[in-house]
Amino acid sequence: MSFKILFRAFLIVVVSSHCLVSFAHGGDHTHNTKKWYFQDSDAFVEADFVSSVNGIVSMRLKDQYVIVKYPLESFSMEDQLIIMERLALMEKFNQPSKVYIKSGINRTTELNKSKVWNSPLLLIILIVSIFNFYQFSYYRKTSIISTIGSLAFLIIIACSKDEATATSPMSSSDASTSTTNEDTTSDSSTTENNNSESTSESTNDASDSTVDTDTSSGGNLIDTIISHFNDFSGVTIKSDSEYFYINSYSWPEHGMGRGITSWQEQVPIPQNYTGDNSWTIPLNPEMSTTPLNTSEHLLKGALAVAVNGVPIFNVYNNRGVNAYLIGELDDWGGHFGRGDDYHYHLVPTHLESIVGKDNPLAYALDGYPVYGYTEETLDEGFGRYDSDGNYRYHAVNEAPYYIPVMKGVVTLDPASTAPEDQIYPQPVQNPVRSSSDFKGVNGAVVNGMSQTGTNAFSFEYTVSDVKYYVNYSWDENCNFTYTYVDENGNSSNLPTNGALAADSTENTETYNNVNFCKDVSLAGYTSSSDDSNVNDDSNSDTAYSATSTNSTFTLSSVAIDSNGSLLEAYKCEEKVDGVEKSIPIHWSNVPDGTNSLAISIHGFPKETETSYLTLWNIDPSVSEIPYGGANDGAWYIGPNKDGTKLSYSSPCSPSGATATYYMTIYALSSLPPSLPSDDSLTVDYSTLIQSFSEVTIIDQVVLEYIAD
Repeated sequence: MSFKILFRAFLIVVVSSHCLVSFAHGGDHTHNTKKWYFQDSDAFVEADFVSSVNGIVSMRLKDQYVIVKYPLESFSMEDQLIIMERLALMEKFNQPSKVYIKSGINRTTELNKSKVWNSPLLLIILIVSIFNFYQFSYYRKTSIISTIGSLAFLIIIACSKDEATATSPMSSSDASTSTTNEDTTSDSSTTENNNSESTSESTNDASDSTVDTDTSSGGNLIDTIISHFNDFSGVTIKSDSEYFYINSYSWPEHGMGRGITSWQEQVPIPQNYTGDNSWTIPLNPEMSTTPLNTSEHLLKGALAVAVNGVPIFNVYNNRGVNAYLIGELDDWGGHFGRGDDYHYHLVPTHLESIVGKDNPLAYALDGYPVYGYTEETLDEGFGRYDSDGNYRYHAVNEAPYYIPVMKGVVTLDPASTAPEDQIYPQPVQNPVRSSSDFKGVNGAVVNGMSQTGTNAFSFEYTVSDVKYYVNYSWDENCNFTYTYVDENGNSSNLPTNGALAADSTENTETYNNVNFCKDVSLAGYTSSSDDSNVNDDSNSDTAYSATSTNSTFTLSSVAIDSNGSLLEAYKCEEKVDGVEKSIPIHWSNVPDGTNSLAISIHGFPKETETSYLTLWNIDPSVSEIPYGGANDGAWYIGPNKDGTKLSYSSPCSPSGATATYYMTIYALSSLPPSLPSDDSLTVDYSTLIQSFSEVTIIDQVVLEYIAD
């Protein structure tokens, strides 16, 4: 008899348990995975819909705990309606639950623990009650009450939902795949539990970073990152818990355009890469399991952003052609895009003269830093791990010169397709003129640009030995004016294609661009007559300098430390085809009446002076010679110290002996007629000095330094 009673009790428990499991199987495993298509494109993302907040749709990628975000309007109209319907249903039936993370308390854990202990206890009570009901008639009333009570409590526990977990399904290692266009200064302390898919979308105030990851240099991660951008004006960094944001105007503190031989009529204006339109870089980059080959992907948009706020694009342009080899790039590795923006296509290794060789020159959009050249062994992405186990990219001398493989996790713009896809999100440019009709100007060589007034510039190029100019400016109301002339002031037969309409009888165009225009200055520009003797000297804070005793004419170099010693990085330069990289030189406050500049570097390592650099016919509008740029300017160069190559010679003493060197800049009334109008091995320091007897030396500055 007792066996039958136990068997009956067992059957009741099994049936009850099955019912309880059926009741308990809620929405946690209900998926709404589908292919979500984007506007005017065959591109789609296969994912579960999670939520939509302020027009930003959050989705979890199929079979992954990776959250991606897109603007609602980027989806097809059909999928927008589906999203709106699901959002309406969730708002009607789902109550948002808050996540509390305070003093280490996890309420989800507490609730789960109560289930673990209470459920078995109630099951035991249920079995005992059923057993007593059949075994002892005296206790049947009590058994019925305990049985009903146990069943009721079990059903309540089984059907109850857990509170949202304090930890997002998207782990910190997945954070770099999450993208957003929301305001980075928002501050959220709650998450919505939609369809039981809990995701943490809280962000910290961008101006109050909470990132405290230690770095090898000490301090926290974001402070270290900010320090890498501190040498450049117009660049600011903000951050939240996942990203740092680079705000800039993409207006470098060096010249632009000089040296381009394949020019398509664009000239630059500053870009508003700030606020919601800033560059977004993950703070904690993650290695991708499927790295992107950049010769097959990412031919649009930037791959990295330099520490001066200028983006760096793929060296392969959107036609898949090496921009450097076809002459599209200037002496600094950049040019002007169809957005009227200035950007690089090479790693700006010339910035090492400012930041040093041990600091990054850029940050890739996957979050890893980009450094200059190295002798270390590099992987297929032109990268390596440093001594602290941190990954970094490097520049190399072979195509594609940097990042042939994007090693980190990035999100691709769903509206783009390979090879002209791009990393998402990216800032947008702000063009003034439509460039749809612009074409290459045959035979054009860009000489550079100069500033002629407040927000006024003259862009110069040469075709068949004739100089042409694009003179352009804008006012405080963002009214832009472009005027086209040749060196004689003529406005007809200009070598332009799309810049002027085919039927135009005018040489001036006007536009209005109310989206953005900003006061900017070009290096070396004299801003007004009131301060005509004060040129912009962007390197003055870090460069070793000397000033004339007769005026404010100043000569400086960031390659020389505050003690007047040449930095190690600029000694014993490697010869490439017999040519060495020249020392960076900067000058300011050129005196009135100067029509030609000359520069010499000489020293006395032996009994007679030796020429290390000789330059003449430098235009007074020029204010610097960048690192390695002595052979590239619109001036003439003499021989190296051996008299065999048209080049600079760097100090290099095998014995370690110290010698004194004299860098001198001469402001001349005119070019000495005896000097050749071309590069020449015959013009060394002595020849240059002798030629000055033919002209007036208006002023000169001698910068004395030592090197071994």
